[in-house]
Amino acid sequence: MYLTPFQERMLKGEFGWVYAKALEIIVKVGEALGSERLVEISHAHVSGVSYSNIGEPGLDFLRDFYREMPRFRVYTTINPGCVDYGMLSEVIDNKYLGKQALIDEALVGMGAKPVFTCIPYYHRPPLPGEHLAWGESGAVIFANSYFGAMTNREGGPLALASALTGFTYHHGLHELENRVARVLIKISPPIHNKPLSLAGLWIGENVRKVPMLEIKEKPLYEIKALLAAMAASGSHALAVLDGITPKGTYMTGIEETITLEFSDVEKYIGETPGRGETVLGYVGCPHTHPEELFILRRLLERYREPKRGRLLVTMPPEIASTYSSIVRLLLSRKVDIALGTCPVVSVLRKKYDLMLTNSGKAFFYMRKIHGLKVGIASLKEIVESIYT
Repeated sequence: MYLTPFQERMLKGEFGWVYAKALEIIVKVGEALGSERLVEISHAHVSGVSYSNIGEPGLDFLRDFYREMPRFRVYTTINPGCVDYGMLSEVIDNKYLGKQALIDEALVGMGAKPVFTCIPYYHRPPLPGEHLAWGESGAVIFANSYFGAMTNREGGPLALASALTGFTYHHGLHELENRVARVLIKISPPIHNKPLSLAGLWIGENVRKVPMLEIKEKPLYEIKALLAAMAASGSHALAVLDGITPKGTYMTGIEETITLEFSDVEKYIGETPGRGETVLGYVGCPHTHPEELFILRRLLERYREPKRGRLLVTMPPEIASTYSSIVRLLLSRKVDIALGTCPVVSVLRKKYDLMLTNSGKAFFYMRKIHGLKVGIASLKEIVESIYT
């Protein structure tokens, strides 16, 4: 791999062993993939920061770096931790509060913005063609597909290394010739009347090449859920959204057209509440966007408290602060609000019989992580199941 004189000096340890080790990680991964050079990035998003996921080995890794007092060379955001930073949730267990605090201290001490979210584009929307090094599959696919940015689907350690060095390997989705839509997917009208996550789960499971989708009229939060579901059930990091993905950030070479029917996705609807079952309604995977908050406010105005189970809403701390009046209304309706975390990367205080969510990503992971039965429903259906 070709390295500039500055990169050579970094690799040789002239700026300290932390930067040298970080660049070594990037170079080795790049060389294994056939990359010939590095590319500068402007934003790193570090995933794998929850203690319930990375445990003591991950904590030790981060603290070893932090002890040398390095600083991130680019704008850096971090994924959700495993605790509720608002300290209000009765659903999320803060049993690892002390351990998570050590992780957060290391990351923020190195210069990360303490956003604790899986939607970093809310804090800093990337530009078309901008090179990033992002972890978190749902964020990666949204950055590439919605904004036309360029990032591969990085693991937490590699995104951390890029934050420290300011570089990543020039390969994969950093190259236009690898951003080619091959499969045109037409979504039939009956699916459009359901959560778009259903289509995302099917595409992730059944389509291997870069898809092109026609979803021009859908709101941002539905697109967010669709893309995250694709990334969860498959390995997608890019889907070309016809009329949305910026021109010049992809190419087309359609080889196949698929019309997705409701019968194809019906199996993903999953479970519905049974008599006497405890239900956890869940909104916020990926983290709740203001659009969803406005809808929840309208839906909950007519109710006072849950009739069955709880409604959990997870969001970034900044959104809760910005839309504090809506948060107060939700709290008055006994909504359980957790900030800077989500059930995928945390521990639940109690076991529920069923989770009802609008998220295909939650559908995919919550069954595996917490052993829950999960059903997919619209925001309106979730609220009605809990409050009526």
